[in-house]
Amino acid sequence: MKIKISRAILINMILDLLFGIFFIYYLFTTDSSNRYRWIITIFAAYDFTDIIMSIRKIILMNKNDKN
Repeated sequence: MKIKISRAILINMILDLLFGIFFIYYLFTTDSSNRYRWIITIFAAYDFTDIIMSIRKIILMNKNDKN
């Protein structure tokens, strides 16, 4: 069984991973105020959630192509 992944989804997943890692790195290395820490945490959570939703979309697309 060959899994089909569109190029746009793959690029989106890679960029989300890179930005999520950057936000987590920035969160742990800076002494920013409490308000900025919440904003950075929300951005990181969004990026990692978007990766999970992209994986779900790939699975559903391949499941529908199989039928």
